[in-house]
Amino acid sequence: MAGWRYRVILFVMVPAILAAAVFLGYTTWLTATRYTQLGEQTIAENTLLLVREKVDTIERYVIRQDNAAFGLVNLDELLDPDGDPELLDERWLPVAGELTPSMEALVVLDATGEVVAAAARGGARAEREFVKVLTERLLPEMDLTRLRSGRLKHLHHTLDGGSDLLSYLRRSHRGRRYYIIAKHNTDTIVREELSDIFATEEGKRQYNIVDQDNRRVHGPSLANAGDYLVGLRFPTTLYNWRLQIAPKQAPRLEAQGRSRRRTETALLAVALVVILLGVAFLLYAANKERRLAELKGDFIANVSHELKTPLSVVRMFGELLLTNRVKTEEKRKQYLEIILRESERLSSLIENVLDFSALERGKQTYAFARGDVEPVVRRAIETFRYRVEHEGVEVDLEVLGEIPEVEMDEQAIVLALNNLLDNAVKYGGRTPITVTLEKVRDFVQVRVRDRGPGIPEAAQRRVFERFYRSDRDQEVRGSGIGLSLVMHIAQAHGGRAWATSPTDGKGAVVAFTLPALEPGAKPRRSERPAAA
Repeated sequence: MAGWRYRVILFVMVPAILAAAVFLGYTTWLTATRYTQLGEQTIAENTLLLVREKVDTIERYVIRQDNAAFGLVNLDELLDPDGDPELLDERWLPVAGELTPSMEALVVLDATGEVVAAAARGGARAEREFVKVLTERLLPEMDLTRLRSGRLKHLHHTLDGGSDLLSYLRRSHRGRRYYIIAKHNTDTIVREELSDIFATEEGKRQYNIVDQDNRRVHGPSLANAGDYLVGLRFPTTLYNWRLQIAPKQAPRLEAQGRSRRRTETALLAVALVVILLGVAFLLYAANKERRLAELKGDFIANVSHELKTPLSVVRMFGELLLTNRVKTEEKRKQYLEIILRESERLSSLIENVLDFSALERGKQTYAFARGDVEPVVRRAIETFRYRVEHEGVEVDLEVLGEIPEVEMDEQAIVLALNNLLDNAVKYGGRTPITVTLEKVRDFVQVRVRDRGPGIPEAAQRRVFERFYRSDRDQEVRGSGIGLSLVMHIAQAHGGRAWATSPTDGKGAVVAFTLPALEPGAKPRRSERPAAA
């Protein structure tokens, strides 16, 4: 049954748990990512609205100046035979600072590209320089022949390392085409208009302007804004530039976003590790349960055999005595001794099983009393020596130094020592056994040594496990609970139990300790439940 459960856990539950863990982790990560993206998208959309508003403001600012300047150009006056080209200076320059603060020059050309009238805020020299650059270098880029009448267009270009903005418009007069062209100073647009839009120092740190190659034209660097940086190109006027705006807390939001992503990834990894550890523990527990079930099965088989053998012997010799088939009195006495010996073995086994069962249920209690452990050990040895004297096993007691008093349950100590002696007889090859009683630091130590083959190193730590029996032990009758009882008894008394092999390689030593009492020390409570 246990093996079936283990296979179910191994082949069904474990893959299901792993699949559920992966799905849960993926769903959690996906949900967190979507919430993060939704927050970033909301911020980006709000920032985009702000960018679009500022871009439209700049566009309107330029177009408003164009309309004001072009509205001052009267072709009837300029093209009248008696007209004066300087009328353009007289009409535009006086109001240029107020109506067109970023406009530097204004030129009127005919269809052949000849200058009809021109004016510049920088004087005659600036006017000549602009006309020369316009006619020699800029007109081919403007493609005036395809310009529709009344339509305002712009040329944003880079010339000699500087950026210029030209606004131009086609008009018809008496069946002929004329072109009005205005030059804007982009530095003035950026410096004055953007400074008004982002008037505060805090606002100035939130925007910049970059060109097509992403080189910064104006404003601070916004590289630390990360995914929260939003940019929009000017649609008609300064179309080679892009206005970028970062939210006020963009660097902090970006840092928090990176930290949150790292935290979410770390938490997800920790959760997966915990789940994997849980699965590993589940497998370990299932395997442990399977092994324990197997050991319990072996234990039941061993106990059944241990009970059956002495019962069979008692029954056989009892029948011989009952039917008077004993020839001599000596044989009768021998049969009675065998019955007594097997009965004692049977009684000892039953006591072990009952005590162990009480420990498993947590109902075992000990009656502690202060006393000398030496008489208890001697009495246990004498009783055991009587049981094994027919097997020719020698059991000696060595008392090294003065032994202090201990707090103990005498019956439990006798049971522990009987189990150690019984193991020494069974696994020691009926070699001499030495029981040593000695005070070591703050403990009284009880050691049982035989001269047999010893305990394998790999088994020395496991011999105290319940139901454990090594491969070599399978050849010897036993239940696998004797040393487990010794360990429980030692721990209940505040000591410990261990097994080892002597350095000379002969035999095995199994021992347990009891805390020594100082003279005049107060005893503990008289009864205490055993540790299960």
